[in-house]
Amino acid sequence: MLTSSGIEQRLVEVRQRIDRAVARSNRDPGSVRLLAVSKTQPVSALEEAYRVGQRSFAENRVQEWLEKAPSLKNDCEWHLVGSLQTNKVKYLDQSVSMIHSLDRSSLLKTLNAQGERCGIIWTTLVQVNIARDPAKAGLMPEEVPDFLKIIGDYPHVRVQGLMTIGALEASASETKGFFRQLRVLRDTLQTAKMSGVDLRELSMGMSGDFEMAIEEGATLVRVGRLIFGERG
Repeated sequence: MLTSSGIEQRLVEVRQRIDRAVARSNRDPGSVRLLAVSKTQPVSALEEAYRVGQRSFAENRVQEWLEKAPSLKNDCEWHLVGSLQTNKVKYLDQSVSMIHSLDRSSLLKTLNAQGERCGIIWTTLVQVNIARDPAKAGLMPEEVPDFLKIIGDYPHVRVQGLMTIGALEASASETKGFFRQLRVLRDTLQTAKMSGVDLRELSMGMSGDFEMAIEEGATLVRVGRLIFGERG
């Protein structure tokens, strides 16, 4: 586990790398948000990140979000980035800012039903298996258009963009190509006006490849190890 000063320094370095990647890409400053992925990290590590200005956190598992969220202040933004089981949806509430892993109609229906019960409209991203990696979840690229067309039938769910996870064994050039493919898919789909859909966000890039993702248009990068060190 890193010392608190280690977390602070690493956050500074990650933010600087984000700024440089944004500048190289001639993008607007502030167009990329850093999500600190706190999977398996103790609350003390999140509290230290909070003390040095980090406000957006991401968890893979609902149970960890339930355990950690009450310990941080209400101005934190919580994202769920891991695969979401339908039987966990009942534990979610309005403090979840965004769900990154909408990838099947059963989850869409469950989220809509829970949202209707609780008076919540969920902000989601559709997870796309752009690399066609059999080890990864997500819709195949060709499945995304038809999936988005039905979002309007579920008024308690809004889709605000696309998410992908890079293939584990891919080269840097292959990974960059996957990110580019997701952006092109997003740009193509954005021209079609679909109810409940506004594809403003691209969630792609993690500790090993977030700079490439920014260069290809990422608006949300999910960084854990470079901030917190190896998982506990």
